[in-house]
Amino acid sequence: MEKRIVSRIVLPALAAALALAGCNKNTDAPAPAPVAPVGLTYTTLRQGLVMAQGGVSSGGMVAIAKGSDGIEYVQFKDDFHSDFHTGSLGIYLAKSSDLVKNQRAANPANVLRVGTITQSGAQQLAITGMSASFSHVILHCDAAQYNFGAAPLR
Repeated sequence: MEKRIVSRIVLPALAAALALAGCNKNTDAPAPAPVAPVGLTYTTLRQGLVMAQGGVSSGGMVAIAKGSDGIEYVQFKDDFHSDFHTGSLGIYLAKSSDLVKNQRAANPANVLRVGTITQSGAQQLAITGMSASFSHVILHCDAAQYNFGAAPLR
């Protein structure tokens, strides 16, 4: 009886801790933030507020903007923040705020990986393709397959 209780309570908690440990930061110094190309002007297409997920502190504004170069970008504003104890986060465009792995399992076209960020604050990532069919920006710990935040775009 005692063995069953331990396996039902302790093992799931241990598995969750190991999954998040898989996202632990390996370096002390963050990589430089992605820099905006010089001389471009941007038009904001949609924007949203990052809502924390999975008990991780994340927040701030994110936007989808089109540059005068014709490329769309995910732009994180000055107030953007997340807990980077993981070292880096994968940034995805997605069809909902559900876990990336669940959306991908339902249909691989439900998510588009945009790139990686390693720090809070203003920065941007170029989008390969178009953002129109996606409704959310997801902050994702790729190693643990866990969302750290999601921003619904309006």
